[in-house]
Amino acid sequence: MEAYDTHSATPPTDDEVEHVVKAGPHGAIALAGVAAVIVMAIWFGFYFLAFLPRGIIH
Repeated sequence: MEAYDTHSATPPTDDEVEHVVKAGPHGAIALAGVAAVIVMAIWFGFYFLAFLPRGIIH
């Protein structure tokens, strides 16, 4: 029998599934928040270091 044989695995019980669902997507939310902060930091970096030093276009 192989280690990754999914046919021999027992399906999860309702209690196990409910426990996973109650835990929620905390990791995904944290990752999305970190990605949003990084994107905003890059945007502000371009704004203050590239756009503002050029001045007003006449």
